[in-house]
Amino acid sequence: MGRAKHAKQNKSRKALAIVATIIIVALAVLVFLYRDKLTFFKTESSDEMADIISESEPFTYETGAEQFFSLMGSNLTVASSTGLQLLDSDGKTVSREVFSMTNPSVCGNDSTCAVFDVGGYCLRIYKDGQFEDLDCDNEIISVSVSKNSYYAVAACEPGYKGSVTVYNSDLAPIYKWYSGTGYILDAAVSPDGETLAVLCVEESGSLVHLFHFDSETEFASSSLPGELAFRLSFSQDGNFCILSEDAVHFFGPKGQELSSYGFEGNFLADYELGSEYLAIVLSKYVSGSEVTLLSFGSGGKQLGNVSLSAEPLSISSQGQKLLVLGSSDLTLYSKNLDTLKQNHISAGFSSAVLLPKGNVLLLSSHYGERCSMS
Repeated sequence: MGRAKHAKQNKSRKALAIVATIIIVALAVLVFLYRDKLTFFKTESSDEMADIISESEPFTYETGAEQFFSLMGSNLTVASSTGLQLLDSDGKTVSREVFSMTNPSVCGNDSTCAVFDVGGYCLRIYKDGQFEDLDCDNEIISVSVSKNSYYAVAACEPGYKGSVTVYNSDLAPIYKWYSGTGYILDAAVSPDGETLAVLCVEESGSLVHLFHFDSETEFASSSLPGELAFRLSFSQDGNFCILSEDAVHFFGPKGQELSSYGFEGNFLADYELGSEYLAIVLSKYVSGSEVTLLSFGSGGKQLGNVSLSAEPLSISSQGQKLLVLGSSDLTLYSKNLDTLKQNHISAGFSSAVLLPKGNVLLLSSHYGERCSMS
């Protein structure tokens, strides 16, 4: 092989690696924007519906580009391009941290939350009443928080196709894995704190690697040939599911596939990953018509199926209940998608969050209010 040809191939490989990294980071950005901005179904209006009852004066919060909402227990976290604001259920500010992000995202559990910049370097953890700085040296791909407050941070890594660092509840790094074959898109720690699952994409499709923290060698793996999966999540019983653009797959704690459900050409319009079940919204057309809401148990058993007239604005779950915001109504479902309550709402809200005690936070880009469903 000539020297010029060899140099050209090296440059090509380096260029391809750079392009691939850019694509993975961009895909990670889209995944998190897609995950947090996905909108759920709207039910048909009924003259018998009552108006929702406001329990608080409207409260405001800081606005910013790319605004996202999440719950930390009964507290509302608002992440935007200007930082993070934490409010209690009455709308009073508990804490505020100002920092700049381009593609903000937020996740959490009952006692902690993580706010991070997808494709950037900023990572802040709120726990025990204060913020901790865990900014990364490389571009962040994803962050997840487990039930026992373990943090799985996936990031780009020079010389590899990504890495995952796991921090325990004291924010001490306890494990790190480097991927040499597949680009990392998501990672999560099981509720018992014993298993790390890492979702990667390769030329042949998607692959999930499973690790125990006492070994750098995976103890199991699960493959999805020909599918581009983008989201991984554990349920409270240790099973986990994988979402792709074509299907949802359910796996046991040892990586054995339990069940799957193909979308049969329908578009995945939204999803909600609860601790006990998964809800997805499928649309036959990109325009959002012929919409179906489905729910599945952690093992993949279909629990319910409801036809909808249009895509919803948002969806939220607590325990075995599912709250759906339409353009003029709120509907509360059981996990089997039986209608429990339905109420009229005024226009202008873009999101609704179901609180642990059953109240509802109605949210717009500028203000919110706490309500109850009669």
